[in-house]
Amino acid sequence: MSGRNIAELRAALELTGWRLATTQRLAQVGDWTLDRDSGRMTWSRELFRMLERPQHLGEPDINEVLSYYTPSSLDRTRDLFWHAIDTGDRCSLEQEVLLPSGKQRHHFTVIEPHKDASGRVVRLYGTVQDITTRKRLEAERIRQLARVAELSRHMIEIEERERRQLASALHDRASPNLAALRILFANLADSLPTQVRAACGTLLEDVDALLADTTAGIREICTDLRPATLDYAGLEPALREYVEAFRKRTRLDVVLTTAGAEAPGLAAEAQTLLFRLVKEALTNCAKHACAGQVRIGLEREPTRTRLSIVDDGVGFELALLGQPGSTPGLGLITMRERVELAGGQFVLMTKPGEGTAIQVSIPHLTC
Repeated sequence: MSGRNIAELRAALELTGWRLATTQRLAQVGDWTLDRDSGRMTWSRELFRMLERPQHLGEPDINEVLSYYTPSSLDRTRDLFWHAIDTGDRCSLEQEVLLPSGKQRHHFTVIEPHKDASGRVVRLYGTVQDITTRKRLEAERIRQLARVAELSRHMIEIEERERRQLASALHDRASPNLAALRILFANLADSLPTQVRAACGTLLEDVDALLADTTAGIREICTDLRPATLDYAGLEPALREYVEAFRKRTRLDVVLTTAGAEAPGLAAEAQTLLFRLVKEALTNCAKHACAGQVRIGLEREPTRTRLSIVDDGVGFELALLGQPGSTPGLGLITMRERVELAGGQFVLMTKPGEGTAIQVSIPHLTC
């Protein structure tokens, strides 16, 4: 081989080395090798930089390498090395690293074993990526999600409190006033001369019917806002009362079965959530499902409460949920969000022509 060819090869090799070093620096990825028999390691230039080790000190031995890791990462790292040697499998893990400067970094290491012709692992090759920024962003995202969840729970609490206050005001002030007004109107009608009462009979009946309808409407609004039964008697009586009123109003066959729903320990927040879920599901059935029957099951277990709502209606294409023009949409999405906010599980099953089934599981400790 001529001197010119050797120079070209040397230049190409230097260019390749420069490109590799630059790529590792930009990606914050270093690499190393470990000889099984001699224990000797080799490090890339980027790995020296990542671990704040001056290159003139050379590569450390394996024991010195392990000293970089926090106690929680040390055992996992040691176990992973031996696992790679014993099995020959590629493996990976996240590690916490304490640098000489006192900084703590997060690394992601991948180990690739190399075998000889007999299948014995003779060398380990590893890559180390600095994922500190990613871990910091993940932690920040988790904090933000927790903050959003807390704000959402607070908004729900405020909404329920305002519902309770408004329902109480209507029940305690408007309803008694309307009842008194009906009594006064009846007394006034009775005191009218016979001829006047006969001439105004139809009008008097209309006014009385309007007062009765207004009283019933306010009672229905109070129930929709916050049924008093839920606060004073609990979830099961409130559900039975609401289902009965819903059945009369819509002529829809609704079957409610409960098991252990009134066992001690079911938090007020959980009862409110389950009641709202049933109410929203029945509203969807009346508006969109064209169902003949709805079956509601409520079962309290030692650690969680399960709710199932199944209708025999028209169903819908699940993939279209939430898309513009899709029915139902926002109500089901809100139901899922409220369940997940409480740490529960929400499962929706439906197909066109096959009805809809909702299964909810709420852990008691998070309610």
